[in-house]
Amino acid sequence: MTSSTGTEKNYFVDTGTVRYPVSFTHGDAKDVAAAIVESVPDGRIVVISDATVAALYQADLVAALQGMERSARGLTFSAGEASKRIETVSSLWAQIFEDDIDRGDCIVALGGGVTGDLAGFVAATVMRGIRFVQVPTTMLAMSDAAIGGKTGVNLPAGKNLAGAFYQPEAVICWVSTLQTLSERELISGMAEVVKSALIDGDDAVETLQSVAADALKKDPIALEAAARIGAGLKARIVSEDVLERGLRSLLNLGHTFGHAIEHAGGYGVWTHGEAVAAGMVLAAEFSVEVGEADSSVVDMVRATNAALGLPVEPPPMSVDEWLEPMFRDKKRDGDQVKLILCAGPGRCFGRLTDWDELRGFFERRRSAV
Repeated sequence: MTSSTGTEKNYFVDTGTVRYPVSFTHGDAKDVAAAIVESVPDGRIVVISDATVAALYQADLVAALQGMERSARGLTFSAGEASKRIETVSSLWAQIFEDDIDRGDCIVALGGGVTGDLAGFVAATVMRGIRFVQVPTTMLAMSDAAIGGKTGVNLPAGKNLAGAFYQPEAVICWVSTLQTLSERELISGMAEVVKSALIDGDDAVETLQSVAADALKKDPIALEAAARIGAGLKARIVSEDVLERGLRSLLNLGHTFGHAIEHAGGYGVWTHGEAVAAGMVLAAEFSVEVGEADSSVVDMVRATNAALGLPVEPPPMSVDEWLEPMFRDKKRDGDQVKLILCAGPGRCFGRLTDWDELRGFFERRRSAV
């Protein structure tokens, strides 16, 4: 399945052991169902969505799959980051096993990043793994979260601390669904596009700048172009570094700071994208702090965020509110944490940082505000 614009092709994630497409469609539920059936030509299908997406799209997709003579049913959970926990996974496990299921069946994650993480984790753990397909319906998921096989849930100790790498059979970006996103959801998702553009380089930043205004007006071609900035980069990086042991860690730009913001707010006060956007500003500031960048990089990140309506400042937090979740992060290495910093577009890098160095940074930042 090719892009509806006719000018772009699918991307592919190729890990050496699995290869799957990342495609884009502006079609309806029947088009998406056809793409799912093409990727998974046999077996029963369970479509998992949060309640918001289910009300909009799940019934149509299930009906379209059934119209293609496939056994299909839908399962739902409460919308929001607060549902990304093991209790939700347990509930989904129980519902899945209410009917017969076997390893030849398939789970479809229809929704945003939370749905993809949850449904992917369910797929990875049901019978030690059944097939699944990602059908992202948000900018955040299309440009980043649905691609690459990261699945998981949040724990009281921190974000995404339980999970697995588990690759889908396909990622089918349903661009039409972006029309029903709220303004906040769309803007929040653009944070991952900003992140990808900063990692990729000047050309990607220029492309984002050229489509940003139209994307925020929900022009479908501009929306796809924005999503492709992230999707293309993510597919390339995952293909080179499946388990995040090197290059893939660059995709965490802004995330270690951002996860601390989400944790302090109890998950849901700030969206993931809003937290990542503020986190990228802090990553740029810390790059200046350690002598790897000058203040123009901070100005550029702030200006890019501002143009998209994204935060340019984090919420007020104590030093301990920053440090404690950051040093519980998966990227911790002993008594250090690996931060992804940015010296400019195309010049992002990892740096191990200890508690005292980060404490000094946050204390000086608080004094300057």
